[in-house]
Amino acid sequence: MTEYSIYRYKLNENVIQTITEFSKIHQYDNRTDYKEAWRDWCDDNSDTIDKETRRLNNLGYQGNVIDKMYKAGRYYFRKKNITEKPEPKTRRIYVSMDSEILELMDKHIMKNKTKDYSPAKGYSEFCEKNVDILREEVGRLFNCGLSGENITSKIKKTYKNRYFISTRNDEDN
Repeated sequence: MTEYSIYRYKLNENVIQTITEFSKIHQYDNRTDYKEAWRDWCDDNSDTIDKETRRLNNLGYQGNVIDKMYKAGRYYFRKKNITEKPEPKTRRIYVSMDSEILELMDKHIMKNKTKDYSPAKGYSEFCEKNVDILREEVGRLFNCGLSGENITSKIKKTYKNRYFISTRNDEDN
């Protein structure tokens, strides 16, 4: 079994919840008032702190657990917005390029790859030589719901990504 090093020791969820509650109550306290309230909180929650200290030490944490908790509450949880959950973004539907275009791109890249060849030059040349097939692909992508600006960007990015993949494969061999 491979043993992995831990670089970030996370606090237990229950501990995070109690520290967050404390931090929200004292969110607007000045530094000295916050520190005094923290000492009182530590006295009231000594069992929780001891348990978390043992848990983190067993995992290999060598730092000061109380200091870690204080900094988490003072500098992170105090400012964290716990009431609003961000709305998940709706992902756009991915529309793939036609495999014939991809093959043409790959062939063009392999045929023209030299020291002075750049993806930008290659893309321009590819577009000039394949106007008809690109016109068909643009129509197909437009029917799939992409706008003209997005279509141009998609074809350009696809060409440059194919170039990148091709050059990385050459380096690996």
